[in-house]
Amino acid sequence: MPLPIVILANEEKWDCHQCGICCRGSLVPLSDEDLARLRGQKWDEHPDYRNTAITVPNGRFSKSHRLAQRADGSCVFLNDRGLCRIHSELGFDAKPVICRTFPLQLVPRDRNAVLTIRRACPSSAVDRGQTLKGHLPSIQKWVKAGQLSADSISPPRLKVDEKREWGTIHVALEAIGELLQDQRFPPVRRLVHTLQLAHLLETAKTKSIEDRKLIELIRTLVEIVPEESKPYFEERRSPRGYARVLFRFMAIEYARLHPHYHPSPSWQARLQLGVTAFRLVRGRRQLPRLNPPFPTANFEDLENPLGPIDASILDPLSRMIETSAASYLYALANRRGWTLLDSVRGLAAIFPVGLWLLRWIAHTRTPTLDDMIHIVVALDRGQGYHALEGSIHRRRIRNLAFQNELERLVVWYAR
Repeated sequence: MPLPIVILANEEKWDCHQCGICCRGSLVPLSDEDLARLRGQKWDEHPDYRNTAITVPNGRFSKSHRLAQRADGSCVFLNDRGLCRIHSELGFDAKPVICRTFPLQLVPRDRNAVLTIRRACPSSAVDRGQTLKGHLPSIQKWVKAGQLSADSISPPRLKVDEKREWGTIHVALEAIGELLQDQRFPPVRRLVHTLQLAHLLETAKTKSIEDRKLIELIRTLVEIVPEESKPYFEERRSPRGYARVLFRFMAIEYARLHPHYHPSPSWQARLQLGVTAFRLVRGRRQLPRLNPPFPTANFEDLENPLGPIDASILDPLSRMIETSAASYLYALANRRGWTLLDSVRGLAAIFPVGLWLLRWIAHTRTPTLDDMIHIVVALDRGQGYHALEGSIHRRRIRNLAFQNELERLVVWYAR
């Protein structure tokens, strides 16, 4: 039986404003029902699609499928007006389920499922539209029809070798949410407080203690981490060399998800990626241009302070982290193999990545709100993207956390 669906008190908003960005650069997996519906629509008989594949395998060895894309990364069904041809010609309900529901997302827990929004849409990135209460009837209808899942799930592991019941994991998730939404501190301090909580829990020998004592420990740590975090702001020390290399590789993966980045499948483009990888390791001189949003820049330029910047420009990034923490989205969606502590570190890492990309995209001019909105779209697209949810990225995050380099990266790029 599906779980009851709830909406949190953080007033998320969204409506589609037909910008078409979700139809460019996004991979859309298809269910068996979606495939059957598309075949029944007989696109192979349509004059514009007789010699065009509308679906492709979702990976080299995968039996599942996704919507096909054109060479520029746009959906095969995106028309010249920036609208979906399935929607335009056959109606809203003819589209694949993900296309109908995005960016709305259910996050099932043990006792309820939270309705939240992904931030990979410019409108949702700035909470533009109606509140989620207005979308709730549609979500309930799709759940009842079996097109969306609202079934309870197992809790994530706390640590690699430590599994706990939902009651204890709830306390940990609530403690993380409390720290990340604590309005007494600016976003950079909240993130460092949260990373310190993760570090102290990771190093504590908690495996053998009972849940009641672990809950007491978590609540005690929440009280002391603001004091424990002060040295990072007093020193503001530059991250170590190896940390910067790992960080740059991570940032480039997110940069490639920018909605205005259009990769070329040519051999010259593949060669350029190899050159980029070499330069990322060295971290010197010029960082190659990622056409068109990211101009040519020197690595040194991206290490400088951002300087005075309107606080509203940073709001979409802070809002993304806060709402993800409130809904548990960061820990319960598309994180197979990730522990709870891994997931919170991955969430914290997008903050310095976002500010590094902002430096790059606007390094010759003043940053704008649109710059940050599109960066947030890229950061959110990392959820479900294989290069940013797999074991390589997880090991990268753990390596940065091992010597508290994530805290230094957060503080350094917040300057």
